[in-house]
Amino acid sequence: MASRFTINRSVVLCQIPLTVIVVVIGVTAPVLRPGLMSNSTFDLGFSMILLLLALSVVVPWRELPRGSLLVVPILDFVAIALLRAGATETQPALGVLAVFPVLWLMRSSLPTWAALVLTWTGSLLVTAWPLLFSFDPSRMRSYLGILLLPIVMLCIAVTIRVMSLSARARDLEIERKDRELTDLLRAAMDRERVLTAILDTVDVGLTAVDAHGNTTLTNRQQELFNRLATGHDTHRSLYFGADRTTPLPLEKRPIYRALTGQTYADELIWVGEGDAQRALSTAARPIKNADGRIAGALIVCSDVTELVEAVTAKDAFISNISHEFHAPLTSVLGYLELVMEDEHPLPAHLKGYVDVAGRNAERVLHLVADLLSTAGDKVRVHPRPVDLAALIEMCVRSNRLRAQRNKVKLQSDAQDPLWTLIDPLRISQVLDNLVSNAIKYSPGGGVVSIHAEETETCINLHVEDRGMGMTEQEARQVFSRFYRTPAARHADIEGAGLGLAITKSIVESHGGAISCVSSPGKGSRFTVSLPVNGDVSRVPQDSMEESV
Repeated sequence: MASRFTINRSVVLCQIPLTVIVVVIGVTAPVLRPGLMSNSTFDLGFSMILLLLALSVVVPWRELPRGSLLVVPILDFVAIALLRAGATETQPALGVLAVFPVLWLMRSSLPTWAALVLTWTGSLLVTAWPLLFSFDPSRMRSYLGILLLPIVMLCIAVTIRVMSLSARARDLEIERKDRELTDLLRAAMDRERVLTAILDTVDVGLTAVDAHGNTTLTNRQQELFNRLATGHDTHRSLYFGADRTTPLPLEKRPIYRALTGQTYADELIWVGEGDAQRALSTAARPIKNADGRIAGALIVCSDVTELVEAVTAKDAFISNISHEFHAPLTSVLGYLELVMEDEHPLPAHLKGYVDVAGRNAERVLHLVADLLSTAGDKVRVHPRPVDLAALIEMCVRSNRLRAQRNKVKLQSDAQDPLWTLIDPLRISQVLDNLVSNAIKYSPGGGVVSIHAEETETCINLHVEDRGMGMTEQEARQVFSRFYRTPAARHADIEGAGLGLAITKSIVESHGGAISCVSSPGKGSRFTVSLPVNGDVSRVPQDSMEESV
């Protein structure tokens, strides 16, 4: 029923313009064209137009064979011919009404040639209707005027068909693009659902924000972190620093830092309060547009509470065990010294045994001291003006005997003097660790060189050997606690893997950095960079005050 109504409505809409014009002419005829409505031919055409409108409404066009409704425009030509013939004297221009059935035919589904034939024939019928009943061969030349309207209508028909085909082509292109957009939208929605499922599955919090800090994307895990960070009051901000109690200022929060262009990783913050407080390892990266301006940021948060607590427990355990070992070892060494200094000398073989016991006790005591040094991430430093070149010279002298035993030649090259603000005891420990390692890991002999130089911003200290060396991956791990390379373990070289971890902690407590470049069988080069004039402003104050 709906389809039938739609088709009938289309037919009526096509027929109404012609009907309205004809009705207006008929209504105004008594005033403007007296006698027009009394013409039987005009009346017949007028009645036929009204009848065709009625048929457009009541005939079930959908139930008739396809193309049946084209009867209406064809009969319109006949009606227009009657109207024109009846009003030739008063309204000869009624023939232009033929444009309405022409429009109908050219917008129909008829083949172009058929529509043009009907257009020509119908238009010619409109102008030639009077000749059907009074043809005079002697007036043949004057009859040529009847071809003007068919020619004009034919031109209009061609123009309409071209425009119709062009519009149809545009419609098809729009439909094609619409289908493509629909498919793309559907695919995008599918991808969004998959992405949402993935983001909600991972245990990492993700947040994407625009340039104004408004959240554009987040996942379920991050929503949990956000609830922790606000508690029961959405206006509160429960962000804290590494000490778990100091509120984190706005300029140090992840989103603010990312929107200012900072890129960082593994920054520890705490969110929440009480027993629900969690440690988050945060990373952020700004998102830039084509112009290079910041258009937003991506922030990633990982819950590392258990890891932080495990590391804290491990450090506490190491510290406690080290303290527990320190007292009895000191006592053992004291009593061994008393035995060695007793007024009654020990037999030679017992003296050797006691000497071995003493050396091993001292070795264990040194190991305990190293464990104490690595129990925390920070060490105590007391910077003061020191000549680094003098420290290097002292280190070379103290390691010369060990170098001779390993057939290693020590070389030092340092600008003299190199005054800077450092902790001499700690930096001496750094030098001793690096030089002793270089000697120890040069079992075949060779040269160990120490070079120091000062630039505008830092003092660079290089310790280089030509020993066994390491792979690139081993060089990245060498500063980790208890790490020893497979080659060192295979060669049975003594060590606990703590010296370089302590060295790194000392250097960083001075606001400096340490790096290693190495190659298997070609040796290693360690570089320590310390700020000029002991710039420890980058070091947290508690790292200078905390006891080991």
